[in-house]
Amino acid sequence: MPKPVRISVIGAGSATFSLGLVKDLCLTENLAGSHVTFMDIDAARLAAVTKMAVHYTDEIGSDLSFEQTTSLEDAL
Repeated sequence: MPKPVRISVIGAGSATFSLGLVKDLCLTENLAGSHVTFMDIDAARLAAVTKMAVHYTDEIGSDLSFEQTTSLEDAL
């Protein structure tokens, strides 16, 4: 059985990169139950990416959870 991990994405305000990564994470069965922390200094872009990631995982029924932060220390 896969063991959930914590994944931090620094600079997650880049929607193209972050959402492509979320797709890959969702398709990797061994990451089921994992937690993803998005970090970026731009809070508005960060919120938009997190909202899209949650929507995408809900749509396909993936078992990933997300949080967002503007603090590098909290992300790590």
